[in-house]
Amino acid sequence: MKNKDFWKVFLFIIKVTFIGFGGGNALMPIIKKYAVEENKWITEKEFNDAIIAVNLIPGPAVIEMLSYISITKLGKLLGTLVVLLAVMPHVILSMILFYLSNFLPIKYLFVLNVAVLPVLIGVILVFAYRYFKTSFKNLTLSIWIALFMVSLAFCLFVPAPFNIPAIPLIIVILFVFIFEFIKAKRKVKK
Repeated sequence: MKNKDFWKVFLFIIKVTFIGFGGGNALMPIIKKYAVEENKWITEKEFNDAIIAVNLIPGPAVIEMLSYISITKLGKLLGTLVVLLAVMPHVILSMILFYLSNFLPIKYLFVLNVAVLPVLIGVILVFAYRYFKTSFKNLTLSIWIALFMVSLAFCLFVPAPFNIPAIPLIIVILFVFIFEFIKAKRKVKK
């Protein structure tokens, strides 16, 4: 059974890495579709928790998510091995395309970039909408809007290299920690 699962996870990783453009957040709906909805390798709660984890730790979120799913399904050794083997064709193809792109006029690369951006924006908006719908179980609308506006303002108005995504995450985590700490203290006093 493990052998069949190994190849099923291998093909899943190949499919995700070859059909997905745009990196982490753009690929997460595709990963969710195959790992949660179709194959049921992990639950939706595990997927949501893993998204939070992979966005908080450094490194490529897609590889981290694929590794989590693979290790959950196959164990540490086989899960690690399948990820390493399955991403190699994509890495090799990317290196070849990068090399060949040096022979294209730059205007063609701009056209490709402009063509891909609307697709990425659409995928990210759909992803955000799905999380918006599911987050109402845990967040009120006012908190959700406040977090969104702070994140949007931070991304739009804080220039690079100072707009490191970890800064608002740390601030939000500290704010929530202080809020929950005060709330817990008040409950103890009552």
